[in-house]
Amino acid sequence: MPESDHIERQMERLRPDQLRNLRSQVALAYLPLGILEWHGPQNPLGLDGVKAHALCVRAAARSGGVVFPTLYYGPPPAANYLEVDSYDPAFPQAYGVPQEHYTTDMFRFGSRVDQWHLFDRVLDQALRQIARFGFKAIFVLAGHYPLNNQRAITMSFQRDVQIPVWLGHEGELNDSPGGDHAAQWETSVTWALEPDTVNPDAFPEHGQPNPPGVFGKPVADVTPELAQKNLEQCLEGIARKTNELLVEAADLAGR
Repeated sequence: MPESDHIERQMERLRPDQLRNLRSQVALAYLPLGILEWHGPQNPLGLDGVKAHALCVRAAARSGGVVFPTLYYGPPPAANYLEVDSYDPAFPQAYGVPQEHYTTDMFRFGSRVDQWHLFDRVLDQALRQIARFGFKAIFVLAGHYPLNNQRAITMSFQRDVQIPVWLGHEGELNDSPGGDHAAQWETSVTWALEPDTVNPDAFPEHGQPNPPGVFGKPVADVTPELAQKNLEQCLEGIARKTNELLVEAADLAGR
């Protein structure tokens, strides 16, 4: 299916007849994952989910399938949340909130174990909802890389329901892996996907270090050409992995 087909593939926007038609062509579902956290002054707070959702939409336009709504629950402090694990006063200052919002547990999120258990349940329920809609393979894209830790949930679901699931992030799908935190990789990919969400005027000057909380190669070296190159690398990797999932689903159906 060509990338310019303009067919709606976002699950929440589909009518029942559209859902049936798309699923009959390719019974593949995409589930993006993300959280809200600091991604530098140049990027949106929801970069993880924005990036994952847009990648899934682009991939579905090329190869078929349906994209489910992004799960944005982190859970916040538990999921290697930058504002907690790599705190910098620049974060609350940029948000216009007191430092105590991040340096204390004044909002009582609960223990990290409790938060993970809640997210495990949310993810499991999302997978089961996808299965109930009749999809035969599920591609889960963790825009926030630490959510890869939840592969035990997807593996348990796959054993239980006999639907193949892959959970991972976009940077691990190629021979030359990508990935960082809000630095050259994530900034460039997001800029290529959703240019209105990235402010290139906020990139550091050439030769200057990355902003606080931005970890990876220099953002200053991001160019439109690099952005398109990294995006294409992502989409090629997703296409290979989703094809493997569909082959696995066909094998399971033939048993």
